[in-house]
Amino acid sequence: MPNHPEDDWTRPMPRTPRRPQRSDPDPTERIPRTSAPRSSERHDRFDDGYDDQYADGYDDRHDRDDRYAAPPRGGDRPPRRRRPRYGFRRFLALIVLLVVAYVVTMLVVVAMVWGSVNRLDATPDVSDRPAAAAGENYLLVGTDSREQLTEDQRDSFGAGFTEGHRADTVMLLHVPTFGEPTLVSLPRDSYVEIRDAGWNKLNAAHSSGGPELLVDTVERATGLPIDGYLEIGFGGFVSVVEGVGGVEMCLDDPISDEKAHIDLPAGCQELTGPQALGYVRMRYSDPRGDIGRVERQREFLSALVDKMVTPSTVLVPWRLHEVGTATGSAISLGDDTSMVEAGRMALAMRSVAAGEGNSVTVPVAEPNYPTDVGSAVLWNEQGASQLFTALRQGQAITVEP
Repeated sequence: MPNHPEDDWTRPMPRTPRRPQRSDPDPTERIPRTSAPRSSERHDRFDDGYDDQYADGYDDRHDRDDRYAAPPRGGDRPPRRRRPRYGFRRFLALIVLLVVAYVVTMLVVVAMVWGSVNRLDATPDVSDRPAAAAGENYLLVGTDSREQLTEDQRDSFGAGFTEGHRADTVMLLHVPTFGEPTLVSLPRDSYVEIRDAGWNKLNAAHSSGGPELLVDTVERATGLPIDGYLEIGFGGFVSVVEGVGGVEMCLDDPISDEKAHIDLPAGCQELTGPQALGYVRMRYSDPRGDIGRVERQREFLSALVDKMVTPSTVLVPWRLHEVGTATGSAISLGDDTSMVEAGRMALAMRSVAAGEGNSVTVPVAEPNYPTDVGSAVLWNEQGASQLFTALRQGQAITVEP
């Protein structure tokens, strides 16, 4: 069998020729680094994916960090102006402090004024007083007491030297729950029935039984419960007018009354205390007598109260103290009359003075009615009943001034 070369496995395999050995390289010869291309290739493979995935987020974080970074030093940017931190707070605290001080001062002044007011018992001690009615009713009384006048003043004012005190002016102030107040003049010579004394003039109730009997007589004559009482004498009236600096009155005609010691020209003018006293007391030179006098009294009282409660008086502490204490020491309030009720009186009187209320005289049938106690004022029974019923029920009044 012939021998083929591929079958001759016993023949030795040819050897690979060896390369000649290299001698040691020259130290100065630069040897190329075979790893550098591989490193570059590795970076090339990952650069695109890494940049696309994180570049946006990194830039955003970098921008945010720049916003909160400290500003560069030097002249790159002007320094920010530092705003006052506590300026507004200090201003607000000062305003609050001033308001508190003002309120405290006003409270002290009001307390001093209220403490200067005189008190008297004007509540009737009877069991048949009228039942409560709509609104509230206050009795305003001006007496002819000369106790606060000196002898020279009595002579100068024409007040005379009569001792004691009588009701020279009687007014009923009705303050409804809703609606306009009503000021009703009750002539002092009104012919009324006095408890346990029969029929007499209204001012006789005050002279014989004081404020209590006067309140009881008015309640019986009108059917209205009296909720508060205010009284002032001659001397106190003059002091109050002087305290507010006089009261302006506009006269259609000149007035001259020897007994009242006044001689006033026509036109608008400021009445002093003595002039005002003569003006509200004058009746002999008035052809309407007591009816004309009560109209002047309502007119003057409204003007006086209006001037007393002006903002320039009640909102200025020292002015309020001056006018308030002069008024407080000149008037007397019933023991049951509270500060709130006194305030309602003043506000109601101001409304009447501003024309926002009613100012009337009780309907009269005969101004010179002959009686056993002299000439008196006889009420119109039907008209008076309608007036007081309307007030009691809180209805609109229809009585002419």
